Amino acid sequence: MAIQVMTKSVLIVDDNQDLAENIAEILAMRGYVTEIATSAEEALPKALPDGPGILVTDYCLPGMTGADLVRQIKQTRASLRAVVMSAYTDDRTISAARSAGADFLPKPVDFASLSLLLAAV
Repeated sequence: MAIQVMTKSVLIVDDNQDLAENIAEILAMRGYVTEIATSAEEALPKALPDGPGILVTDYCLPGMTGADLVRQIKQTRASLRAVVMSAYTDDRTISAARSAGADFLPKPVDFASLSLLLAAV
């Protein structure tokens, strides 16, 4: 009998390529398979219909907010686990992320906090 190993995959969406690559590198060291998109437009085809199980996105993206991206993907993938990151930690931004069904993580990114959020999946 073969043992099936579940690989956790993460789509990282941030228009800051360097930050996205840093997050991908840290998560890869923790055993995640990562993919990067630099815009919501680039992320959508990667996320639907059978994309990564976890979405980590910046709130401020070209074309739409990270919260809107989460909402759009969750229309067809309700079980998607999502984290919205932002340097804007006002109530409106945090509420938008949470109302989209995502956890919120302030920037600058605390990789220990991000790892804990993802480990809870």
